[in-house]
Formats: sequence, structure tokens, C-alpha cells
Amino acid sequence: MKTKGTHSFSARRIGAAATIVFALVVSSLPSAFAAGEVLGKTCKDEGVSTGTSSSSLICKASGNGKLTWQRVRLGSSYGAPVKASTPPKGSIEFWHYRPEDKAHFEKIITAYEATYPGTKITQVIKTTTDYNATARVQILANPKAALFASARGSIFNDFVNSGLALDISGQRFVKQNLVSKGLTAGTVGGKVLAVPYHYLFNNPVYNTEIWAKEKWAFPKNLTQWTAWCKDAKAKGYVPLAWPGATRGQAAQISNSALMNSAASYGDLVKNLEDLNSGKIDLTSSWFKGVADIYVKLRGAGCFPDNPTGVTEAAAYNLFSTGKSPILPTGTFSMGSIKTLNPALTGKMQLMSMVLTDGKVVAEGIMNNTFNLSVNAKSKSTDQRIALSFLSYLSTGPVAALYATATTQHVNVLNVDYSSNVDLLNTSSFQGKNTMLAPRFLILNTSVSDLTQDALIQIVGGKNVDDVLADFSKQIKQKLAG
Repeated sequence: MKTKGTHSFSARRIGAAATIVFALVVSSLPSAFAAGEVLGKTCKDEGVSTGTSSSSLICKASGNGKLTWQRVRLGSSYGAPVKASTPPKGSIEFWHYRPEDKAHFEKIITAYEATYPGTKITQVIKTTTDYNATARVQILANPKAALFASARGSIFNDFVNSGLALDISGQRFVKQNLVSKGLTAGTVGGKVLAVPYHYLFNNPVYNTEIWAKEKWAFPKNLTQWTAWCKDAKAKGYVPLAWPGATRGQAAQISNSALMNSAASYGDLVKNLEDLNSGKIDLTSSWFKGVADIYVKLRGAGCFPDNPTGVTEAAAYNLFSTGKSPILPTGTFSMGSIKTLNPALTGKMQLMSMVLTDGKVVAEGIMNNTFNLSVNAKSKSTDQRIALSFLSYLSTGPVAALYATATTQHVNVLNVDYSSNVDLLNTSSFQGKNTMLAPRFLILNTSVSDLTQDALIQIVGGKNVDDVLADFSKQIKQKLAG
């Protein structure tokens, strides 16, 4: 079997730590190093890594400029990964928003409780929409919710601003068990306030069998995307299984629309910061350009009929039954798709969604999310249990169980993905020039939600100028309030 890994290049930083573009150059290598992959020996392809292991090697330029195999420091230190800490006896609640992971976490929790008798973890699970709307307030009133999840961006920011996230920077497992660059989305002011457990890609998932059957070429720009949509629709498909009725999933495509909407990543960051603060609104020429992408996709028939009425479940059904060749969400959806149709195992891949005919800044989206935080308002005993369970989740064997069961890449060292063909297939996307999902840079929840709602209304057929003006007024009112 083969494994694929992440390299250790320094990411280009612009502004806050959360604003990063990753240009990864990674290829697949045998889990046991092949001939020639020897520390200090010459190598050919810069960026090639032997995996996300504490003993990984990377091909990079040495002091004399020659490419050699060098030791990777994927963690925050060179220390070997540590075992889970021993918890005190007691019970806590683990709050999260992934119902599809309930059974998998239950198996992990059962094993954890067997290892540490007298310690109990209870899952409290909501849908993403319900969680984002209600969980923060409920957790504030419930210190037994000692471990909780939040999505990167405005939701995580709201939890942090409420004083709910404990600083876990000093924990050994944080320094030695986790991929350090993957901690960026959980780090605020230099403090690690959450472990982003997922390393995922917010790019369209496509059905490889349908793609091969139709002999389609991959669209490389906006013009080619609209042409492909017209062709796919003419052949009886719903081109994009877009869940317009589920804001969080409908919004995934906005990452692709945003990523090449400005001349540089720095310009995009500034635009999003200005939108977040109210310096510009949705009627700006830049955002009108983003909205125009949706108009062109809508005009080409890319979206389902009655697009704003399509739920996440309905979109998944369209893709899993072969009625749609593309699910424009991301790798995190593949586990649910395989549950609906096991025959699609090994038959899903990722594709770039470049929605510009101009300069390409990035060709894909990556994200570190499912931020796991310890409740700063919980009792110290409950915090120790939460830290113990989080450190348990951050061990290679346990993370591998979760990753392969859920089809989720994770931010944990020494994880073997070889038993999940879909993780292996999509790991190759780490070799793309990917951007850290930009939509999460809109940290004000109201601004983020209203921005996405405006785009959803445009897909639904509403007049663009009217929608942008109306939602700009709503955003201005929210910011003033």
C-alpha cells in the first residue's frame, strides 16, 4: 500500500496567522522508504515527503543548494509523539456537530473508557445548523460540556470571544503529536485554543465512473465550467449537486469563487477583512465580480432545479445515485456518500474548481477545522478528563481509526491511511497549489451568514443588484447593532 504525506515548508503568511496559502508539493511513496530515500542522500523532486510521520523525510534544498533527504519537523518540537494522559475518574460531555461520526466516536469512547475505568464521555450531537445557532449559548451555561467542537472562522471566533476556549499551548501532545501548521486555524494571539482535527479539502468531489463514461475533460476556467455544465445537463445530469437549502454546505463553493477573485492572496484577505468590518459592502465592484460567477453558473444550468430548496441530504442523494457527477462540497462528504452507496468506494476523486478566466492565484482549497477545544469554564477535574480524551484522539492509532472510518484526513502524526482507498486517492490533492479556505476569514457570524444568503438568493434567481443592495443594508444594520 501507499501513503501520502504533508511537507514541512514554511507557509507564506500575510497578516493574521489564519491567512495562509499552502503550495504543497507532495507525492505518494511506499510506507517503508523506497531505495534512495535516505537521510542526507540526494533527491530529485523538491517537496516530496515520505509521510506525516515523526520519522518522515522531505526532499529540500540544503545549505549548498543541493536537494537532499532531510528530517521533517512536522510537530512543534522534535520530540516523539506521546501517549494519552491518564484522566481522573468522573464524567464529561463531548459536544459536536457531526451526527455521521456518532458511531465511530462511540467505538473510540468505549475503548477509552475501558482503558480508564471510572471515566465516562457522553456525546451531545446536533446538526451543523442547530449547533452553530445554539451550542455556544448552551455550553456557556453547561460546564459539563468540557470538550466541544467548533467550525473554523466566525463560529470558532465566537466561542473564543465568549471565553470558552482554554489555552492548551503547553500540552505535550499539542507540541509533539500534531502537525504544527495544521494548528493555525485553532491558534489566536499565539495561543493554541483548539486542535483542528480535520485536514480536509473543500473542493468538488466527482464520480470517476461517470467522468470516464462521458469522456469529459476537466474544466480549467470559468468559461470551460459553464460549457461543461451545459453539456452535462443536456445529457440528463444535474451538473452540480449543490445543497442550496443548507447554508453551511452551500457555502463551500464560495471558497472556489473567492480564491481567484483578487489579483493576489493579500488583496483577497484585505477585501474580506474590509467586508467583515463594513469598510466595503456587497455592492463593491470586487464582490459584484464574485456574484457574477454565480450568475454565469446559474445561467449555464450548473445548479439543480429549485436550487434553494435542495437540502444536504437531497444533494447527497443526487450524487450517490449517479444523477449528479459532482458534489461541490469536499472530502468530508465522502464518508456519508459511501454510507448511502458503498459501491462508490474508491470511485470518488477531487477536482480543481477554477472559476476565473484570468489570473490563477490558487487551484484548490484546503481547510483545517472541526476545532476541538477544552471548556475554560469547566471544573479543573473535568478539564483534565477533556485534555486526556483529546490527547487520546491525538495518538496515531486512534486518529487512524477515526480517519479511515470517517474518510477524513487528520492533523495527527503517525497516521496510516492505507486501509482507506478514498483517503489515499484524494491525498494526491496535497500536491496542488491550495489556499486555506478564504470564506472563514469573515469572522463576524452575521456578515458571513448574510453574505452566503445573498449568494444563495442569486442562485435562486433573484436580481443581483437588488440582492446585493438589500443584504448590504442588512449587514450594515448588524454591524451597527
